[in-house]
Amino acid sequence: MSIYYSPLRYPGGKNCIFSFVSKIFYENRLIGANYAEPYAGGAGLALRLLFEGYVEHIYINDLDRSIYAFWKSILNRPDEFCQWIKDVDVNIENWNKYKGIQGKGVNDFELGKSTFFLNRTNISGVIKGGVIGGQRQKGKYKIDARFNKKSLINRIQKIAEVKNRITVSNLDGLSFISNLDKKQEEIFIYLDPPYYQKGADLYMNFYSKEDHKKLSKHVHKMKKKWMVSYDNQDFILNLYAEQNKVVYKLSQAASNRIGDEILIFSNEVEYEESISALKSPVIM
Repeated sequence: MSIYYSPLRYPGGKNCIFSFVSKIFYENRLIGANYAEPYAGGAGLALRLLFEGYVEHIYINDLDRSIYAFWKSILNRPDEFCQWIKDVDVNIENWNKYKGIQGKGVNDFELGKSTFFLNRTNISGVIKGGVIGGQRQKGKYKIDARFNKKSLINRIQKIAEVKNRITVSNLDGLSFISNLDKKQEEIFIYLDPPYYQKGADLYMNFYSKEDHKKLSKHVHKMKKKWMVSYDNQDFILNLYAEQNKVVYKLSQAASNRIGDEILIFSNEVEYEESISALKSPVIM
């Protein structure tokens, strides 16, 4: 049974590789270190590592202001946010209202509520996607199918209890990892950038070929231990030709992910014992 700590549903969320990553922490003697995700999204993996005692502090970053606004809101104003969840009517009228807020110059708290409402009511949690059940609510599932208020409030309250162990930022990925690389602390950095092939369909901030190239050059210079995940594409393999890599099959539960995925490691990361936790792993 899957364990979820994040209040967000996220395309391609990486909770499915928790067993592998937790073993990586044992294999590399990183238990109690800090952990960072430059492209955090739903941050399900980061939160699980924190709550289950593998890491001391998590740094979650997302360039998408909508996602950042959500995390900022539940860390700084959790009681108000939870009260809003209790009170809000999950219906098409409010869906249209919160859809209209996206991209407008509203404050972070209002944007955070809009992001959360759309994430929990849209197909696969895609913010720019369509509503579950359709505008006329004729589908098998209705708009509130993924909006269990009690469960979501519990998750937010649990996160708020450890907010001093969570740092949230709204930087581009390159600036974020540059800042972390200068810190005098042990931080394992897991980069899960937008997919090369499908990124434009799933994310508000997708990457061009040049963006992927810039990231690769930056990552190769990092001093911290790191891991990168991507769709298995020749273009990406060529960018990381000299690095250790593992290809594996994604869990069928991983939304919107098609085909194999590759994990790429910095030279210092040991992974041979941990890959048994992946589905059909092959060392490349």
